Amino acid sequence: MDELIKIKSKYGFDETVNKILDSLKSKNINVFATIDHEKNAETVNMEMNPEKLILFGSPAAGTPLMNENPDIGIELPSKFLVYKKNDVYIVYRNPEILIKDYNINKSANNMMKLKTIIESIVNNLS
Repeated sequence: MDELIKIKSKYGFDETVNKILDSLKSKNINVFATIDHEKNAETVNMEMNPEKLILFGSPAAGTPLMNENPDIGIELPSKFLVYKKNDVYIVYRNPEILIKDYNINKSANNMMKLKTIIESIVNNLS
């Protein structure tokens, strides 16, 4: 089981990012921030390929996880990394690995719901 899952998008970079954001919004999932790594590189006169980190989640789902094991807070909110290197890719942490890594038992169903949501989003993009 891979720790990081990497999916090739069938869309361009901006369209992939927008489709992810629209999907999250349609599912009433909070988008806490979008970090534009390419734009940040420009602020120090450096160049890089397009790359954005999307931080998203639900306090209703994440709070029980953190109550069960506060260490999982380093992984939350959940993240999608979208970047372009020839093709466009979407990368995210495997929720099943997080369950194992942080010994989540009582709240594992929250992480499995997250897995279902993530898969529904990326399956529409690949």
